Amino acid sequence: MIDVLRTVKRPLSPSISKQLNAYYCSFANNVANVCCPQEPIIVQDDSNAEVQQPPPDVSNHRNLNLLPSDCGYIDTSNKIRHGQDADLNEFPWMALLSYRTRRGPDFKCGGTIINNRYILTAAHCISNLDTPLLGVRVGEYNTRTRRDCVIAIDGSEKCIKDPVQDLAIEEIIPHPQFNATIISNDIGLLRVAKINLDVESARPVCLPLGEHRTDEFTRVTVTGWGVTDTQTGATSDILQKVDLPVVDLDHCRNVYKNQSRARITYKQVCAGGKNNQDSCPGDSGGPLHVARVIDNSARYIQHGVVSFGPRECGLEGYPGVYTRVAYYMDWILDNIRP
Repeated sequence: MIDVLRTVKRPLSPSISKQLNAYYCSFANNVANVCCPQEPIIVQDDSNAEVQQPPPDVSNHRNLNLLPSDCGYIDTSNKIRHGQDADLNEFPWMALLSYRTRRGPDFKCGGTIINNRYILTAAHCISNLDTPLLGVRVGEYNTRTRRDCVIAIDGSEKCIKDPVQDLAIEEIIPHPQFNATIISNDIGLLRVAKINLDVESARPVCLPLGEHRTDEFTRVTVTGWGVTDTQTGATSDILQKVDLPVVDLDHCRNVYKNQSRARITYKQVCAGGKNNQDSCPGDSGGPLHVARVIDNSARYIQHGVVSFGPRECGLEGYPGVYTRVAYYMDWILDNIRP
């Protein structure tokens, strides 16, 4: 205790005083007796800690009508046999970002359709790039096949009727306060050529609006075509999905406390930390979904954007980190147009 008192700044902050007072166990002749634990005493001054703010209320935003209410429907009709493969058209808002590489076009990030002109993704997928963006593909399921089909549980074959849509990029909009050093405000938009949303394979996802901007949730679903074999770096040809537990932010901060690039705030969500269950390289920019009922229909709301995680994804005890979309709804609406 004496060592602690020698090192803390004076005057003592209310936070430090409260922590030290917890060790007082009795008084004798107006002198406080301190009961010291066997383990070292550690005090933290959180008087300057970030105060959590509520997400912005955009219910009266001028561009709110640009986000379709016909969104995020959960389709459970085509149950397939394979483990973590997504169902056909289960996540029709999924997008793939294509980049020009030495070996030709390559899909290296994901995104989501939010209306017929915009893709929501991560800022690190669209800014300060080593390989330039080529375009966006929507309506994809299996990147290796021209015609995508699955075998349903009843043995019947189900196929996507419509071809993929390869879209030109008209505008790249990373968040202006994106910081690649500490990975904050990792969110961005792509304005693309008009998307045909009148097909089963391309539909918009719901975003956290109204009462759902403050949703609390303990389980989430993450989707993408990212790495499935961390030893070889091989990515999946077929869209994958994984259900993950949400991790408490304080625990998440503790996990990443020694990594200067990871400054966890309330504007992020942490999820996963289970062995071989995580978002991985190639999933960046993709969605973290929460299932909710909207207008008596089961829907997916995108509450997160895949941002970063441990160097080797799927490590026990190391959750992935996601940008929390609700805190950026005002920015999203400010930056979209018809």
